[in-house]
Amino acid sequence: MAVVPSPEIDAFKIAQQQLLNRYAVSAQSRFIKLRNPALTAHALEAGRGEPVLMLHGGGNFSCQFAPLIAALQQDVQVFALDRPGCGLTDKVDYRDIVLRQHAIDVVTSVLDELGLPRAHIVGHSMGGWWALVFALAKPERVNKLVLVGEPAWSGPTAHPPPPAATNPTLQSVRAGYSARLVTDMRRVPEEMFEASLAANRLPGAALSWDTLITKFLADRVGTYHLRPELKNLKPETRFIWGNEDKFGPPSLGQEMAAMTPRARCEVLSDAGHLIWVDQPERCAQLIRGFLTNGA
Repeated sequence: MAVVPSPEIDAFKIAQQQLLNRYAVSAQSRFIKLRNPALTAHALEAGRGEPVLMLHGGGNFSCQFAPLIAALQQDVQVFALDRPGCGLTDKVDYRDIVLRQHAIDVVTSVLDELGLPRAHIVGHSMGGWWALVFALAKPERVNKLVLVGEPAWSGPTAHPPPPAATNPTLQSVRAGYSARLVTDMRRVPEEMFEASLAANRLPGAALSWDTLITKFLADRVGTYHLRPELKNLKPETRFIWGNEDKFGPPSLGQEMAAMTPRARCEVLSDAGHLIWVDQPERCAQLIRGFLTNGA
């Protein structure tokens, strides 16, 4: 389902720019024609240095990473992707898609079209699962791997978010952030709520998210099911986990790091699922140190 111009898309573009402006991020929109799968993907490009591909979580959008991009753009070149079904990337009905191969194909095609033989990969939540399955399949294309927040379904029991709202409002968006995403709502700027609302109202976004999470749960392909493969994960890896992540406790990250040859788990206090919103300076410091110095 291609993105067709609409008032909702115009509203999202405005909200995206306002959120980027809030954090003084100077980003270029890149529309990338992918051949496998055949769709048009959107990414935000900012900064200079070694390339970093960021993969957001849930039914969210790339500019939700704005606080993190702002902190890293002086040190690395960020490409923050709207995953298929989200933001300005084409919408997708996931009911008949093989999710793991789809994730690998999308990331491979994005790197190919950007002319990047290798990149650091930063993934959050569902994007963390995408990053992990890509690194397992194509380790030669991953410099370092960062999993920020609980990668989707990391424990034996899934804790899925609710279906997409049929009529999202600012009130329902704020309620979602409060219930599942952050520990202190005062840390979330109004521009992020507005961008989230605009993203939720994009045509096709609800169908993309609902079919993705339904398929993900039905196929039982979550991060927990990747544990037998972690011994084969080659890129150096950091799990960065909030101690109050509602989708799973830090012990899950510590367990996975112990199973992985070159991994460590860092736990940040007073932080939820969106760690870089709750603890922007400390989260960025950990990522910057790992990617640029190996610290």
